[in-house]
Amino acid sequence: MLRRLLILFALMWPPAVQAAPPVPVAAAADLRLVLPPLVAAVEARSGARYNVSFGSSGQMVQQALNGAPFQLLLLADSALASKLPAGERRAYALGRLALVVPAGSAIRDLAGLKAAVAAGRLRHLAIANPAHAPYGAAARAVLASAGIKGAPLVLGDNVAQTLAFVTSGAADAGIVALPLARAAGGLLVVPINPALHPPLVQTLVIMPGAGPAARALADAITGPAGQSALLAAGFGRP
Repeated sequence: MLRRLLILFALMWPPAVQAAPPVPVAAAADLRLVLPPLVAAVEARSGARYNVSFGSSGQMVQQALNGAPFQLLLLADSALASKLPAGERRAYALGRLALVVPAGSAIRDLAGLKAAVAAGRLRHLAIANPAHAPYGAAARAVLASAGIKGAPLVLGDNVAQTLAFVTSGAADAGIVALPLARAAGGLLVVPINPALHPPLVQTLVIMPGAGPAARALADAITGPAGQSALLAAGFGRP
């Protein structure tokens, strides 16, 4: 009798609704501060959930090519986006660079950085690794444009780690993403003229087979609210 009742209840009881798994998203490290509020707003509005990983764009593209199940990639460079298989691509921001030094540093601009390097007064200059970080490649172009040669470089995996080298005192100066630099305390932040490096056309890629939630986040980032947030953080218009 008890067994029959249990079977009857099992037939009558509606199956448990399985929550959709979080949408895997890869994001350039320069978005570490501005992206979480945008993600939270989309989650609150739609009920979707996202698992966002931050890192260097080159490494994330390689992970995607190796099978990482990212549905959306927010890259710091359009050239890297072209390495991914066919998917929808959208420019969402223009990356901006800044020179950062401790507030009490004698270096106040790129000319001062050049003089410090020439005089051997600089222990370390931090930039992201140009091998896989677009901001690192842009920083290297800035050094060449400014005629700064022989700088004692220390390389971060991404711009967030590069900035940490300066804030921790491990480096005397750094060239990093302007939005991250603006939010760091105790530093002099000197925006760098974009003409000194190739444009960083930050591009998102909606991967083939991505679900509606991935597209909803892409729409939020490229929509009016997302664009306003990016501009306020220090990014340029794509």
